[in-house]
Amino acid sequence: MKIKNVLLLVSITAVSSCSTYWPSYWRKPTSINEKTSELLEKSQSILDRVTARDLTPESCSADLDSLIVYYSQAPASINIDAVKNQGQEILDQSFEARMALHSQLSSLPVECKAKVKTLFVKMRMTEDYVGVHFYNDQQISAESIKYQEEPVPVFEADKYHPYHVGAGIDPKVKFEFRNGDIMITKGVSFISSTISELATPKSLFSHIVFVHVDSSTKVVTTIESYVGRGVSIFPIDEALKNENARILILRAKDADLASRAADYMYNKVVKLKSEGKVILYDYNLDFSDNSHLSCEEVAYDSFKTVSKGAVILPEMESQIELNDQKFLNRVGVKKGSMMVPTDMETDSRFDVVLDWTDYRVMRDSWRKDALLGEMFRWISDYKYRIHENMTTVAAKVIWSTRHIPGLWGMLSKVSGIPKDFTKDVPSLTITTIASLKAIGNELLPVVTSADQEFYASTGKWMTKEELSKTLDEYRKTNPKKLRKVFRP
Repeated sequence: MKIKNVLLLVSITAVSSCSTYWPSYWRKPTSINEKTSELLEKSQSILDRVTARDLTPESCSADLDSLIVYYSQAPASINIDAVKNQGQEILDQSFEARMALHSQLSSLPVECKAKVKTLFVKMRMTEDYVGVHFYNDQQISAESIKYQEEPVPVFEADKYHPYHVGAGIDPKVKFEFRNGDIMITKGVSFISSTISELATPKSLFSHIVFVHVDSSTKVVTTIESYVGRGVSIFPIDEALKNENARILILRAKDADLASRAADYMYNKVVKLKSEGKVILYDYNLDFSDNSHLSCEEVAYDSFKTVSKGAVILPEMESQIELNDQKFLNRVGVKKGSMMVPTDMETDSRFDVVLDWTDYRVMRDSWRKDALLGEMFRWISDYKYRIHENMTTVAAKVIWSTRHIPGLWGMLSKVSGIPKDFTKDVPSLTITTIASLKAIGNELLPVVTSADQEFYASTGKWMTKEELSKTLDEYRKTNPKKLRKVFRP
């Protein structure tokens, strides 16, 4: 569910073998010295409770509510000095705490599983906040990075900050994919942020990648569906070097089923390609019809087909709660339950085998997420609507020439719409992309400047709440440029 260029059950005993690419800080004594940060205490308490089997179906709801409140407030009260001294330990132990909680998913009631999903978002955001202050990377925009010229994430591990691996994975050797692995990733674009912010709970992922490993040649490729491209096969290096702020690799517990699912979809795409055909992108997100497939539907349809309907992904779907049906039509979703990429993180039929983050673009990602989150809130609370301007109208007019080869080849360069976009892309999708870009280009400089000034004066980056407040204060000034494309 993102435009190119623009899963995990571990047993309690397996939790102890989770590690990072760097030597891992594992189980600490229950007694924590007074210099240790509160974040370490909290993640240690989670580990202790899981080990003691103290997170029960009867107590989990209240326990998880308490943890959600704590991690929601954590970034605002983080001690930067503690982070600078113990950042790696905090990151390592927080990952281990998430894995410990995940090991309990299969025994928890549905209500608690949903709360674990929310808690993971809050824990990850706290980790993001710790990571940007601990590593202190220069925060840059994704647009400034030539991703295909970058070292390969995961494979060239020494070129990036440490990543975490799950049970049974040796962090000292090059990571090996298995047939049927699933990657969920987070792009750094307005479209990616639309996907991650639209559903409830909010998400930190926006795209699903299905991995295929040839049984004979061992060549690793990915099967992915993109707007304007449909379903295609890509080299694994190209997929890993996509515009990703984070990559989570999941491995099905039923290895045979996952392998058959990947082979099924891979062979289907290859056969169609040999016939000059392609599975087009599903702009209606109709999971009952596999003639068109979105990125989620690639894995969904594969597992459903080879299991004869016995395995339906994911175990628990997110909710679309926005009431503006006109906007929902624009982005091709319906109110109610819907599978989104992040749902796979808390599917207990899959193990987490690798968790990677690019901290260089974390502020860029946060700002865009805050921007889209505020957009949706303004739509709900203040009845804001997208209004077409000259840019969006021009995009629609130019897109209408796509069936005229010579003219389209010239005008595609003018519009910025990729020349090789499949001709089935709805005009509404084109104008929505143009509108989101226009709104984002107005709001992003505002929140970026405020975030940078805040860091310069305090030594801390803004929290998500502070980013959102900055945007809302700007909205109250009723800026003329914003009114042209987004207003009540």
